[in-house]
Amino acid sequence: MIIQGLRNLLSKLPGTENVKVFLGASIIIGGSAVPVFTKEEKRGHDLFSQERPEAVLHSQEQAMKNFDRKAREERN
Repeated sequence: MIIQGLRNLLSKLPGTENVKVFLGASIIIGGSAVPVFTKEEKRGHDLFSQERPEAVLHSQEQAMKNFDRKAREERN
């Protein structure tokens, strides 16, 4: 259904077959990238995120500060 509409649209454009293939591929790739740039989720909470969630980073930083503070107290 969508492919057929895209095919009809591209057939009306002037240019060689290579130009039409390039435009079609660009439209499909661009359309599939739209959700990546319009998401409203926090970092690290989506399905394919490679970043850690903010809450995890915050707790790790807090644990490192506590560890450093205790290490300094033990040295003194």
